[in-house]
Amino acid sequence: MFRIELLPGGHGDSLWIEYGTPQHRHQILIDGGPVSAFDALKEKSGSLPKSRRKVDLLVVTHIDADHIEAPVRLLGERPLGLKIGEVWFNAWRHLTASEKDILGPVQGEYLSLLIQENRLHWNTTFGERGVYCRSSEDGICTIKGDLKITLLSPGGQELKRLRKVWKQEVENAGLDPGNPEKAKARLEQDKRLRPRDMLGTAVSVEALLRKPFKPDDAVANGSSIAFLAEFEGKSCLFAGDAHPHVLEAGITRVLEKRGEQKLKLDAFKIAHHGSKHNLSLELLQKVTCPRYLVSTNGSYFNHPDSEAMARVIRHGGEEPEIFFNYKSEENAPWGDAGLMRRYQYKAVYPKAGHSGVSVEL
Repeated sequence: MFRIELLPGGHGDSLWIEYGTPQHRHQILIDGGPVSAFDALKEKSGSLPKSRRKVDLLVVTHIDADHIEAPVRLLGERPLGLKIGEVWFNAWRHLTASEKDILGPVQGEYLSLLIQENRLHWNTTFGERGVYCRSSEDGICTIKGDLKITLLSPGGQELKRLRKVWKQEVENAGLDPGNPEKAKARLEQDKRLRPRDMLGTAVSVEALLRKPFKPDDAVANGSSIAFLAEFEGKSCLFAGDAHPHVLEAGITRVLEKRGEQKLKLDAFKIAHHGSKHNLSLELLQKVTCPRYLVSTNGSYFNHPDSEAMARVIRHGGEEPEIFFNYKSEENAPWGDAGLMRRYQYKAVYPKAGHSGVSVEL
């Protein structure tokens, strides 16, 4: 069993992964979305039998608010006794240094505090150092239940760039980087986190493909933890908000090591909620994949971008399936029957009146 559930994460990511056997089932949570998505996490936890209310690994990919806020609340409340095995998160202690970002270094200080207060295992798979690619061998590990993970992002340079941004944002908020006492005082006052382009029917996919590609250069996105997860012959690439050139380089390392031309995937959770700046043709050409996962409700940034969806439709393999965890104004046009017949793809949405979608690999 290898199942990926895109929980209702608002405009962010909240990914629940289950793998193993019915008798020995393991669970991973990647991010959690903004704080408004916390209730969905709480509901998911409450839906589990008490014996299974455990996340073997919590991966907080980076410090953007739409990824980190709900995990802060999660560790602050630990709803229904949810247990956390290990946390992967790059904090101030692990950094060696855009206005367009909604950055969350302050939330990063909160999360660091809560990881320490809960005495959780923190980056222990990496010797308590930062989670980043040092070499082709250093980023490969097998976690509980024989899930193989190959780290693709970030590199050391991306974390160095983040250090300067983190320091500035935290000091602007009146905090000191890595100072748990100030973070605790501030968090106790932040009741949100710890309470006590539209696609028209006449659009040309070909015209979208002709638009020039401009890669993402946001510092926080570049620091995203992204990895390939493999279990019993099935695989998924979880891209966070990683920069496309970093992912391309990471995949190239894997291909060279394996002596392969393309990386075979069963699913690809595409980066940055389907942003046109994070999914390049060069990246798509490095993989073969039948399923693409998009996590966003379209608010704030109107993701997914039409250009990114057009690239998947035309260059994402034969008859690709695109899974959305919401049906939104931004993504609804891709469910047009005429478009799907013409371009031989399938758009998959939640059931009417619901949010979230599961993908069985």
